Amino acid sequence: MVYSATLKLSQLKLDQENYRVGHTSNQRETLKAIIDEQKNKLANHAADLVKVGISPGEFVWVIPDPKEREMFIVLEGNRRVASLKILDSPALADGTIVEKQFRALARQYENPIREVQAIVFGDRLEARPWIRRRHMSPGSGVGLQQWKPAAKGRAMRDEGDAAPRFLAVLEFLADGSDAWAEIEAALDDRWTTVDRVLNSSSLPKILGVTIHPRTGKIEFENGNVQAGRALLFRMLSVMAAPNFQFASIEKARDREDFVKGFSDWSVKATPDTRKDDGDARGDKDDRKGGADRGAASGAKRGRAKMDSVARDTLAPKSGARMLHVDGTRLNPLYRECRTIKVSGYENAAAFLLRVFIELSSEALLVAKNVPLPNRLQKEGKQHWSDIGIPLATKVGCVIDCLDPTKKAKQFQQARLAAQPTARSGYSIHTLHGYFHNLKLIPDAAELKQAWDSWEAYLHEVHNALSPAP
Repeated sequence: MVYSATLKLSQLKLDQENYRVGHTSNQRETLKAIIDEQKNKLANHAADLVKVGISPGEFVWVIPDPKEREMFIVLEGNRRVASLKILDSPALADGTIVEKQFRALARQYENPIREVQAIVFGDRLEARPWIRRRHMSPGSGVGLQQWKPAAKGRAMRDEGDAAPRFLAVLEFLADGSDAWAEIEAALDDRWTTVDRVLNSSSLPKILGVTIHPRTGKIEFENGNVQAGRALLFRMLSVMAAPNFQFASIEKARDREDFVKGFSDWSVKATPDTRKDDGDARGDKDDRKGGADRGAASGAKRGRAKMDSVARDTLAPKSGARMLHVDGTRLNPLYRECRTIKVSGYENAAAFLLRVFIELSSEALLVAKNVPLPNRLQKEGKQHWSDIGIPLATKVGCVIDCLDPTKKAKQFQQARLAAQPTARSGYSIHTLHGYFHNLKLIPDAAELKQAWDSWEAYLHEVHNALSPAP
């Protein structure tokens, strides 16, 4: 029979068959084993008991001691009971790693807890199934569900403490879209690492993004909220990629370098170094067979700003982000990408984006004599232009050709887009849907952001096809 009771601390014995520490011979040995296993965490636990007391919602679970009347063995709550016993008699911790902490805590222990609320089981056998459920993996759905980092952060913020920066970003970007759901799921158990990235000093210094952990407010130095949103979305998209190696950002210096890698899309309030000479400059460059070769150099591209909100065309019309595109078919296509007004012509812009990516990829594969994968050859395919070769395959082979080490950051967005499960606004699945899905309606803002996501890939492709001098 199970019942609740108020028991004195002196009636409680630590469990000498405790699963955490294994079998012990006596109470003193059990207490020492708990200290050895918990170390400073036990002192931290005791400090919390001194500060706020014992939780009224957490009963200890006990069974009657079969060898000693009116005594009980603690099955659940051994840490609490151990902490309370040492606080009451700090000499119990003498000679251990927590001796000094408990001596100091005992002096602050002004309202000793001498009684606890308990659930009493008849014996171990009766308690065992409930203990097992309590400690099952949270993933089973049966055991206790521990708070995930976001839940912990919200609790911290409600208590007036500084919450993790990732929480502010998570809440800022969450929009109910499939693209966001995909990123959130991929980073579900990685938010702590993401937070370390967002704590990088380069975030405000280089990218112009300041996150206030106490309020959850995010500020973009140049005031461009949409560009800031696109920047943060891009950063999280890269970390959410299936092939992203979190080991590459374990060190603080690596995290700083990672953040600096997004300087192309900085929202710093610095003068824009790009020279926008208008459509006439673009037409002149078209006649030369390329666009602003000098401005497209790596140094100047690093100063370019995201302008998907400000511009009305699919691709930037001119300036530092211009691609160097040659070819009697590709150059006119690129000119149309820079002149088509997206709003009101979303379907045409969507088709144009897909065609330009595919033909640019094919041109590179042919120019570099990249062989078709064996499986395609077995299917009877002979040329990259043959019907039935997926765009994802072409993009993957281009990346393998230009980045055999698979480490270049400029291909990270394209790698993510080519994943079979990718459903973001710039993914190949979405681009394909514009052709074949009757219910998929292109959005002007999303199409411009899709161009921005593919721009680094296209830059590398066309630079490889006709390198700027």
